This record gives sequence, structure tokens and C-alpha cells, in this order.
Amino acid sequence: MTRTLVTGTGGFIGHHLVARLKRNGHWVRGADLRTPEYEPSAADEFVEADRRGSAKCLEVTAGVDEIYALAADMGGMGFISANHARILHNNALINIHTLAATVFRNRAQ
Repeated sequence: MTRTLVTGTGGFIGHHLVARLKRNGHWVRGADLRTPEYEPSAADEFVEADRRGSAKCLEVTAGVDEIYALAADMGGMGFISANHARILHNNALINIHTLAATVFRNRAQ
């Protein structure tokens, strides 16, 4: 059974990707900044984690075979238009730490 991580599980695409992976027989760990608001995640395991820091990225990537990195700092248009630099900074941290954790994980295997 493929062990898969989906970050951004609380979002629209992440939520549907988890459901699809489960239908295809994957074991899924979901991760997001907070628990899904409107419907519980179908993930086998859900980790509430802020992946702007490297320690949480190492935690959520442990023991998985595949990673779908969908996490992003975002909000409504008012927030987005007023916070370009903050959003870019946070999304860069999320992606860089997730990638670094993946590289570290692969080297350790």
C-alpha cells in the first residue's frame, strides 16, 4: 500500500485529492495549518502543522512514499491584495522546508 502525504488537506483541491487517493487504495496522511472546517478529512491520519518551520516538515514527511504539496498561505482577495510580501514569504518557507525534508528523508533511506 502506498503511503501518501497531502499537504493543504483542508483546502478544496487537497480535500478532493485525499478522497481520490483513498478510493485508489492509498494510506493517506493529511496535513494542514488547522483542522478542516466544513467536513472531516478522509485521511487515515491528520496532522495539524504549521510547515513554515522545518521541524514540522520533517514530522509530516516521515514514513511516506509520495507527497502532494498543496499547502499555501492564502485568503480572500482583500487579504491577498494587501499582503503580497507576507504570502510570498510564507509560501516560500512552506515549499522550501517541505522540499528540504523530502531530500533529507530520501538521503536517510
